[in-house]
Amino acid sequence: MSFNKDRVMQELQRFGGAMYTPVILFAFFGLTVALSIIFSNTGLFGSLAEKGTLWYDFWYVVQQGAWTVFNQMPILFAIAVPIGFAKKEQARCAMEGFVIYMVFNYFIAGILTLHGSYFGVDYSQDAGAGTGLAMIANIKTLDMGMLGAIFIACISAYLHNRFYDTEIPDWLGIFKGPAFVVAVGFLVMLPMALLFCYIWPPIQHGIEQFQFFLKTSGIFGVWAYTFSERILLPAGLHHFIYLPFIYGPAVCDGGIQAYWLQHLNDFATSAHSLRDMFPQGGFALHGSAKVFGLPGAALAMYYCAKPEKRKKVATLCSFRLRLQPSSAALPNRLNLPSCSSPRSSMSSMPS
Repeated sequence: MSFNKDRVMQELQRFGGAMYTPVILFAFFGLTVALSIIFSNTGLFGSLAEKGTLWYDFWYVVQQGAWTVFNQMPILFAIAVPIGFAKKEQARCAMEGFVIYMVFNYFIAGILTLHGSYFGVDYSQDAGAGTGLAMIANIKTLDMGMLGAIFIACISAYLHNRFYDTEIPDWLGIFKGPAFVVAVGFLVMLPMALLFCYIWPPIQHGIEQFQFFLKTSGIFGVWAYTFSERILLPAGLHHFIYLPFIYGPAVCDGGIQAYWLQHLNDFATSAHSLRDMFPQGGFALHGSAKVFGLPGAALAMYYCAKPEKRKKVATLCSFRLRLQPSSAALPNRLNLPSCSSPRSSMSSMPS
């Protein structure tokens, strides 16, 4: 079988597109969280925003609902990623992905309940940051974050595309379609759960060591993180770099995005430097490449264009770059508005 570079790139880009499916929800929910926190700020709204008032109670309830996507990230990816891979019946593929992901976590919980110590996991402790355990839909399981959910979602999509149209005897017709896919997924998840109980604790340790290196290496760590995120962008694999930092526990519990929003009032009312209060926010500065990288992208498009087309390309790129200063303050499609994002407020990198 010959290696087809275009085919590989196409599949990687398809993977990136599938990863983007759940990410499109972040903008609305992030904006809603930010607004609910702002409207609950007594520094801005005085006594109206104090606890016990109807105004505070309303925005408190709104904020709890706005955390839905960020609190249920693995489940969201387990449901949404298969939609991007399914060749047919995308809605049913999403349901199958959710069920198979839950089966996977229940199998892990059962294995660790009986033999957690054998795998080097203290399953008796409460799930939380630093324990290696997490609660997924009220299931105490290995803390694999979005990576585990994405991996199982990809397997679910493969099983859907492979077995959804499998012909079975008429007397077993009730097991046709989604039921058959889930049944196959059930059988596949049992050895898969056992495998992850073996391999994930060492992998998790390695990931923690790499993240520790990034967050303790000062400017070089931020550079290595940003470079890794940018270099993997064309293949859509940059999600594996930034997700644990922005939405996971890599540098602060709950992720940079959630931590920023939860402490927005403290940052707004404190006289201390934001660099001192929230140095982890420096890792969110990789978004600056979307502004400062435009001239380089325009130059690359100009030189890659056919000689007879370069004049037109130069005109189009020049027009876009003139719009850049006015558009730089607009919300990025995946992030919060610049007025409430650490990317625009961080005055310097972590030292």
